[in-house]
This record gives sequence, C-alpha cells and structure tokens, in this order.
Amino acid sequence: MRIPAFLYKYQSVTEYSLKSLVEGTVWLSSPESFNDPFDCAINLDPKKLEESVAHAVELVAKKHGTQLDNSLRLVSAQDEAAYVQLRDSLAAQMASIGVLCLTESPNEILMWSHYAQYHKGFCIEYRVDDDSLLERMARPVRYTDTYPSLSAKNLAADADENFIDICVYTKARQWSYEKEWRVVSPVGAKLYRAPAPISAIIFGARMPEAGKRDIYQTLSADPSIEFREAHLLEDTFGIGFRPYWPIHALK
Repeated sequence: MRIPAFLYKYQSVTEYSLKSLVEGTVWLSSPESFNDPFDCAINLDPKKLEESVAHAVELVAKKHGTQLDNSLRLVSAQDEAAYVQLRDSLAAQMASIGVLCLTESPNEILMWSHYAQYHKGFCIEYRVDDDSLLERMARPVRYTDTYPSLSAKNLAADADENFIDICVYTKARQWSYEKEWRVVSPVGAKLYRAPAPISAIIFGARMPEAGKRDIYQTLSADPSIEFREAHLLEDTFGIGFRPYWPIHALK
C-alpha cells in the first residue's frame, strides 16, 4: 500500500502536547497504555506447541546437517515450561517498544471524540515527503476478524510473518475506521524528534478560541504551517474544514 501524502495525529490540549508542538517532538507510547487490550498482545498459541517443537528440531537438524530422531519432536513437560517462559519474554519485549499511531483520516468523528478531547483538541497534519522518516518507517495496520496466532515459526526476523509484524500491525476489524499507520521504535514511553514536518494544524469544532489563538501565535511564524478549524456539516453527520484566522486579527 502506498503511503498517503499526509498523515494525522489527533491530540488533546495538555501541557505536554503543546510543548511537543514547540519542540518538534512526538511521544512514542508503550503498548501497555493502549485502550485496546488485544493491541500488540502476544498470543503464543498453546495449541501450536507441537508445531513449535518440531520447528526447533528442524532448525537444529539443518544447522548440523543431520537427520534427528522423530522422538525429539514429542512435546515434553520441559518444552511446555519453556514455551510459557518464551511467551512471557516476548510479552516483556513487546511492552518495551514505542509506537507512534497516526491516521490517514482527519475527519473521523469518533477519532475526534476519542483522541482529541471530545472535539476540544486539535489534529496535527504531517507532510510525508521523500526526506521524512515517515516515508521510510510508517506502515499500515491490517484489520482482521481473526485473532493472530503465533508459534516459534514466527520468531525469526526473516520469517514470512514475524511476531513483531503480526502483533504491531494487526488489529481487530472493529478498529478499521481509524485507517491507522504506525511508526515503531525499540524503546517506548519517551519523546522522539518528529518524523516529518508539520504542514497544518486543525482545531477541533469545540476547541475554545483562546486555545486556538495560543497555538496559532506559537506556530504562525512558520509560513509552511497552515491553520484550519473543523466545523460540523449541516446536512449530514460529518466534519468539514475551513481556514482559521484568530478573531482579534479580523477586528
């Protein structure tokens, strides 16, 4: 899938979100903070233990160029304990990563409600150009009805589908309205330099004028940033955008 020309980040108005605008940073969240308990969860399927043991035996045989006894493929109590330990280790690894969640849709009513303070917040538009990290790092989320099931075959980095890809970029179909793209880092719960330039700020339909004016005055010195404000459409359940000018500038 080709990456869109723009990606968006919905934000509530907080001391930290405003500071990030000024400093040009983004917060990469830990999966433990996500509102969906299935998101980035490790489902090392117990039903695939036998498959995992067989895969491990095949790797050892391939490494040593030998044919191993089929009895080694039988699951033992030690294998079961190791499988549980592996699952816990993968879960800890997943909990430590950082994820930047973006969307290709700036006019989704539910996202304005859930992630932008009930339409009182704002939305950042990032321009995706050839020089931005987004062009190289952002990947789309896949939405499915089937909960991903993992085995040892998914652990190798060069696997057809490795566990990072499956867990990070797969979500339940109920979330498909978010049209999400993600940037992933090995370390989460920290600030990083923004991976693309801000091309616009969109103020929520319920955002107080004082909040709009503060952000406008902070960023308006940059001529490359546009300012828009959302408004509710009159003839349908939808959101439109129009250019924003602070009220005091129109007097």
